[in-house]
Amino acid sequence: MATELVVALDYSDRKSAEILMDELHGLPVIYKIGLELFLSVDAQWIQAITASGERVFLDLKFHDIPNTVAQAAVKASKLGAEFLTVHLAGGKRMLDELDIRLQEAMIAGEITRRPKILGVSVLTSFLEEEWVANVSRMAKLTGVRTIQDTVNHFADLAHSHPAIQGMVCSPKEVEAVRFKYPELYLMIPGVRMEGSALNDQARVMTPSQAMKAGASAIVVGRPISRSENPRKMAEEYLREIS
Repeated sequence: MATELVVALDYSDRKSAEILMDELHGLPVIYKIGLELFLSVDAQWIQAITASGERVFLDLKFHDIPNTVAQAAVKASKLGAEFLTVHLAGGKRMLDELDIRLQEAMIAGEITRRPKILGVSVLTSFLEEEWVANVSRMAKLTGVRTIQDTVNHFADLAHSHPAIQGMVCSPKEVEAVRFKYPELYLMIPGVRMEGSALNDQARVMTPSQAMKAGASAIVVGRPISRSENPRKMAEEYLREIS
């Protein structure tokens, strides 16, 4: 399976996002819309992008009580995004409700297609020692301690649950998850060219390393969006994973 390029539209205004999309027009990329941009535009703007044929990854990382997440996911699905994220830490009951509500929405004609739901495992901004400190209480209850332990635990849930088609995990965990569950779609942030600034990513790889490790898609933000020549930089990333 080929590795795809996801370009993060990490802006606080619509105009900046449109300028970048114009510069990248025609390239085989998926556009990621996160919380910052989502809160700066209206639903019609996102629907217009998806209706034009652009592929959209709506990265809202839902994590709440089951009914709230299920209802929000249906609303988000109406925008036409191909991918949508939820936190796997929400647990099986949350995912059960999500699956049921999406099925009902399809049958009722509320939505015309289900997005691929990707489960978020451990955010790539975490270092090992920070994660262990943050989950010390959970570790007492479950025995899950390290980042790899946690990702493995969530990978089992993602694989077994019908609501989930893939995962978001760092390049450092992708090889182990790919080996155990070859059918999962693995979306990988924290990918940088050799020598690039890490920004707020802590666990990173180069595009070619992520591809070889089994990434279905890599997510790239500032190295492209803040580049002097975004199209040229995007083409470099595409060459690395082709």
